[in-house]
Amino acid sequence: MTPFRTRARRTLVLALTTLMIAPAWATHRSEAEAAIAAARAAHERAVEAGAEVAETAALIERAAGLLPSRQYTKAVGLAEQALAQDTHAYEQTQRDEPEPGAAAAEAAIAAAEAARARADTVGGEWRDTAKMIAEAQGLARAGDFEAAVALAERARRQGELGHAQALRERDADFPDYIRQP
Repeated sequence: MTPFRTRARRTLVLALTTLMIAPAWATHRSEAEAAIAAARAAHERAVEAGAEVAETAALIERAAGLLPSRQYTKAVGLAEQALAQDTHAYEQTQRDEPEPGAAAAEAAIAAAEAARARADTVGGEWRDTAKMIAEAQGLARAGDFEAAVALAERARRQGELGHAQALRERDADFPDYIRQP
């Protein structure tokens, strides 16, 4: 066989294979309608719980508006996005107990803030201590309690060291050769 015929045969086989597989990936109207119905149900549940996300109603309506133009795959994507947002909002309102580690992070941050304030009273607050405490608070808000505790402990230690250093150097004076006349 010539190279041209071999290449043509491979191309034809590839094209036929692609045509046979393509319908398996297509989204049908029934799938889009089911996804929109699930998103609406989740939205209603979130509204009843007082956890409505304003954006999700618009996403559901956009998904429903795509049905007449047969953009089923895009409609499913929008409905799934709305479903995920409303489900997450609903689950957040149903949580009664605080997240594990939140209390430890809160206590560590409070201890760090107390040590920083104590060092500040004698003029010994170090430059990065307040920044470290703020970063630990951000980590705690994001749910990374382990990292928040570790950073708050470092900030607490800096506050203690700054306080001790300020007390040690309280009566220190410049040597005569550094003083300006």
